[in-house]
Amino acid sequence: MVCSPMVAHLFLQGAISVFFTYPLELLRVRMAFDTIHSSASGEPVRPSCLRTARLIYAEGSPQPSATPRTPITRELFHTLPLLKFYRGFTVSLIGIVPYAGTAFLTWGYLRASLVPVGPNGRPRATPLADLGFGALSGALAQTVSYPFEVVRRRMQVGGLTQPGRWLRWGETVRAIWTRGGVRGFFVGLGIGYLKIVPMNAVSFSVWQGMKRLLDL
Repeated sequence: MVCSPMVAHLFLQGAISVFFTYPLELLRVRMAFDTIHSSASGEPVRPSCLRTARLIYAEGSPQPSATPRTPITRELFHTLPLLKFYRGFTVSLIGIVPYAGTAFLTWGYLRASLVPVGPNGRPRATPLADLGFGALSGALAQTVSYPFEVVRRRMQVGGLTQPGRWLRWGETVRAIWTRGGVRGFFVGLGIGYLKIVPMNAVSFSVWQGMKRLLDL
């Protein structure tokens, strides 16, 4: 029961931070996905942050010749163009729950089960143990939440294939399942481990190290 308030707090904290940083995340994904284009003179033009932002801002806008039956989403994009920078945002919000919940539940369980308690009632974990617990917590959390990341990536690049509408959860999940089955939701997981495992290990280790240093 102790983990519930912590996960709720982390979700709220994560939701607020994701809201403000999500456009940058979408820009990063689109720049990585974008290929080298050619200018009018035939010279290659590499993706840039400003150029990609302009393309996202302009995509899906109705043309002057559009009929009154222009899709509602296209009209919404024209009225609120900044919404284009939040494709897949809801998936990120939902993905916070399994990631944070699994990471802190695993971290707490490992420390409670494997770390001896000192005379002052506090766990006597070493920095090496903190690194190991953090790495394992990150690996499990990444595994559990990775399908959400795959769905989010597909929705983020949806502006390239269907710029005038949102890619919905259902159709995105069906497309991934049709193409790759269960394995389709875990494509690139190994690369994800290379990023998340050391990041989580260092994060938890520094957190506990600072607590010991400050005697908290």
